[in-house]
Amino acid sequence: MDGLAARVTARLRTALGDALAATLAAAVAWELAKALFGHPHPVFAAVTALICLAPGLPNHGRQAVGVILGVVTGIVVGEAALLLPDTIPTLRVGAATFGAIMIAVAYGQPATVPIQSGVSAMLILALGSEYAGTVRLLDVACGTGVGLLFSQILFTPDPARRLRAGERALLGGIGAAFRQAEAALAAGDQARAQAALGSFSEVHASLAGLAIGIDNARFAATWSLRGRLARHDLRAMAARFGRRSTRTYAAALLFGSALATAMQRRPGGAPATLAPGITAAVALCDLGAPMAEPPPLPLAGIDDDWRRVLVRLSEAMEAIRELREAVPPA
Repeated sequence: MDGLAARVTARLRTALGDALAATLAAAVAWELAKALFGHPHPVFAAVTALICLAPGLPNHGRQAVGVILGVVTGIVVGEAALLLPDTIPTLRVGAATFGAIMIAVAYGQPATVPIQSGVSAMLILALGSEYAGTVRLLDVACGTGVGLLFSQILFTPDPARRLRAGERALLGGIGAAFRQAEAALAAGDQARAQAALGSFSEVHASLAGLAIGIDNARFAATWSLRGRLARHDLRAMAARFGRRSTRTYAAALLFGSALATAMQRRPGGAPATLAPGITAAVALCDLGAPMAEPPPLPLAGIDDDWRRVLVRLSEAMEAIRELREAVPPA
């Protein structure tokens, strides 16, 4: 239960800023559409702002562009479908919706684009172009504009800060796996060593999340005000971080595999330097602690399986050090 509560609390804390921004943007879009266009209930403007800024989206700017692209596509297809004979209304609605979705899918954009395209085409045929076309397009344009204003200027996230958050998640998972490996070695427990290897493997989820963060940093360097102000440093940082995070994950995974193999083949033969080395690796994963020089791991006179473990541990520690140097501290 404690773990579940911690995960829920972390999710709420992560979503809080985006939720507040989305709520404020929806209210601003509503009032702005009323003032500019005289729409008494500009629902589409408010909903579009929410869609653009909803928590959990990898990139709010890209989402905003996708929304307006999908709406325009749907309106064009819906208007074209109005020229078709209305002999079977359901067939016409279905054909227009299908066509709008397939055209939007061809753009290669996120799922929001074909969804918006299909909905827009359907509304054109169901409500008429006067209401569902012009009114919806104006409202969506207003909501998209507010979403872009909030995401790209007023509440632009700090890309470097997000990279540091990704670094914490990755190293936190690797550090936890190292602690499991440390406990397995101390107990001489092969099953626990296999469990530690599984934990190293599961860190891949954090690495996949980092790929999105790196893409967002590059996107921000081009399409956000904050990103453009530091675009050269940001692009270089994202490139370094991408290479080093992948190497860090791979090195840690190879260490976990080597340890599990050595404990299975050569139980009880671990060199005396291995346990302090793993402890040093755990410390390196702690971003709150200063980086220290790893202890020496001499290889002379050591069995091949355990020698491989020490080599992999040394490589993992070096990769962790390089990763921590890739993103400057806040």
